[in-house]
Amino acid sequence: MKNLLVLTDFSSHAKHVAEYAYSLAKKIDANIILCNAVIVPAEVPQAGLVVWPMEESNVLEEESKSELEKLKEHIKKIDHSHDKKPQIGIVNQSGYLQDVVEGLVAADQLIDCVVMGTHGDGFGGFLLGNHTRNMIESLSLPLLLIPSKTRIAPFKNIYFASDLSDTHEDGAFLRKLIPLARAFKAEIFIAHISTPKNLTSNISEKTKDMMLAFSSDLGYPGIHFIRINEENTTNGLEKLMASSAMDLLVMVHRKKNFLNRWLNGSVTEKLAKDLNFPMLIFSAVKDADHIA
Repeated sequence: MKNLLVLTDFSSHAKHVAEYAYSLAKKIDANIILCNAVIVPAEVPQAGLVVWPMEESNVLEEESKSELEKLKEHIKKIDHSHDKKPQIGIVNQSGYLQDVVEGLVAADQLIDCVVMGTHGDGFGGFLLGNHTRNMIESLSLPLLLIPSKTRIAPFKNIYFASDLSDTHEDGAFLRKLIPLARAFKAEIFIAHISTPKNLTSNISEKTKDMMLAFSSDLGYPGIHFIRINEENTTNGLEKLMASSAMDLLVMVHRKKNFLNRWLNGSVTEKLAKDLNFPMLIFSAVKDADHIA
């Protein structure tokens, strides 16, 4: 991850997200781009036949740019170290959040990850549950979600939740995680949620083969495997999050896996209210070659 696109609505939580992203970028030798999507009322369907004057739209965009500059200066001022500092870029565009981000990602091939909060109520007010789901569904890049209670602290324990439906692809995503884990000297735990529905007779053999392949192929010593038995995946994930000393939860979004089912439930509410660690989501729905 060398360039992080950080979404902001200028709320207090979004400011914390930007500070978190800067701290992460500094640790992994990356840069950040602060981004605000300017929602013009005339572009919103509920606006009906209301005509929004062009000069008012320009005012919104100028306010957005001004707030981005203030946020940039705030982040620069809180870094009192003499270490190499990440570069901070800013960008604002008029339009819906998803369209703005997709356009930026398509135009700038150097963006490696998108960072956003899980809710917000500030300028623009777009860091809401539906936006989180839409971003997960549409992005081909990794998406790092930062709940409001997340502390700025090093990663020590990274948990990669897998349903073992595609161990070869899981290996490819784990390979993407290793530079991040190495930067923090973190341990990686592959966590399998075992339920009566997905329990198979060869589960032990399958996990043994997977771990042998990972240990020899990935070349990182700090990889472990844990298995959680529960009646259903949601309970298993909640048990994993409640019982583990977790600093980062990593999941892969596939069309028919437990993350997809979980998203149809209360994941956004839980991220916003209960969790105190970030969640990194890789997308297998799009072309995995784009994921960095």
